[in-house]
Amino acid sequence: MSGISSWARYWSRFSPRRPALVHEERIVTWQELETACSHLAGGLHALGIDRGDRVGALLRNGPVHFEVVLACARVGAIFVPLNPMLTPVELREQSEDAELTALVTDSSFVAALSHLEQVVGAERILFADAPPAGGRALDELRGADPIDDDSSVDMSDPLFLCYTSGTTGSSKGAVLTHGNCEGLAVSVMAADDLGPDDRALVTVPLAFTGAGVSFAMPILHCGGSMLIREAFEPEAVLDDIERRGVTFIGVVPVVLERLANAASFEERNLSGLRVAKAGGASVPESLLRLYQQRGVPLVGAYGLTEGTGCNLELPAHDALRKLGSTGLPLLGQRAMVVTPDGSEAGPGEPGELLLGGACVMQGYWKQPEITAQTIRDGWLHTGDVATMDEDGYYRIVDRQKDMIISGGINVYPAEVERALSGHPDVVELAVVGVPDDRWGEAAVVCAVSSNPHLTLDDLLSVAADTLAPFKRPRRLELMDQPLPRGMSGKVLKRELRRTVIGSRPADAAS
Repeated sequence: MSGISSWARYWSRFSPRRPALVHEERIVTWQELETACSHLAGGLHALGIDRGDRVGALLRNGPVHFEVVLACARVGAIFVPLNPMLTPVELREQSEDAELTALVTDSSFVAALSHLEQVVGAERILFADAPPAGGRALDELRGADPIDDDSSVDMSDPLFLCYTSGTTGSSKGAVLTHGNCEGLAVSVMAADDLGPDDRALVTVPLAFTGAGVSFAMPILHCGGSMLIREAFEPEAVLDDIERRGVTFIGVVPVVLERLANAASFEERNLSGLRVAKAGGASVPESLLRLYQQRGVPLVGAYGLTEGTGCNLELPAHDALRKLGSTGLPLLGQRAMVVTPDGSEAGPGEPGELLLGGACVMQGYWKQPEITAQTIRDGWLHTGDVATMDEDGYYRIVDRQKDMIISGGINVYPAEVERALSGHPDVVELAVVGVPDDRWGEAAVVCAVSSNPHLTLDDLLSVAADTLAPFKRPRRLELMDQPLPRGMSGKVLKRELRRTVIGSRPADAAS
């Protein structure tokens, strides 16, 4: 057997001079990536890191991220991406939970390291750039004898320990195996027709599962290349698409909106962009039509960290016919909607979405009880409410934990958000439930608007025919700042609830 580092070895032999990674002006060929992988693997082994040990990474985006991932894969170690947006205390908590054996970082995170040295030990913190006084350089490991073979690694071995964002509670570590990553890669390659000539653009932190796993693994598997940016900047991304050969992007809808609002958007040649994939939230119809008019196939996607990041996809040719749908299970994956009694739901009947197949995680790190509750009979219980139509297309209704029970009736915020997002004065909005003496809970819409005088009646006018009275928000909160979002781009509804709860009673909508 062998793990995913065999991908680098394969492409270094078949396409040694082709670019694998591009960062600023630096190009890393497949041969160079394999060389870095094999020497770093030897260095990790010499450091005493072996099969099952955890290696953390707190890094800015760059080629070293993938060099360390592949080196860990070759020796059977577990790669733990640490979110650079977390506080030092949060980073320490995750590092303690993972029981890190070593940490790869760079000098921009020195302020957080005093918390992490107590977990890892200063001698096992390795700097990808010039180390501070007394620090240790990752380059020390590159002089070790290379490890060229990963035949001791099994596809069932853990590779990633990815902590969930914690947007619905305390974070948990999802254990993803080499086999999960290969299953994911095959799924996405088939759906998006990826091959060696594709160039993917990464603009969000690679610590995010959606970037470092579900977006990157298919490109590594198919022998394409990745253009890596440290941050998202609309004009720079448009340059990358127009002039640097980007064919594939994976983003959240708000990023597509920011690109479309860029000053030069209308003048840009986007014909080389073969696939634009949007996940994390529904794509508004207006945005979908805008990109289609520019000749860009916009693909909707749905995935969980626990499902290796990408599980359902809506093909571009069905985007308008199945507007609002999340799509179909990818190759090698399964989906099912079940009612509260555990029976399979009929067409259009809401229930919990279950996922099965090659991409279901091994489990939660050191949490067997929660794992047993989440994965039952081989099915991953997502906690998402969904429906399936007569054609087998799935639609996410909402998170079970976001559901509002108003007057004893279930109200799904995502449905309300879709109905109201078409108002021309709305820049962005989200719906949350707050306690209400009369109804138990009441829906409040939090909106950023170009019109400071927007009223709730104005907003509801766009949904008069599509939103039943019991689903309509009873209050409008106009926000003077962008809605709070996590690293994945999802709105942090817990923060919104804290903002609006207690400010005043929910008024009935007229």
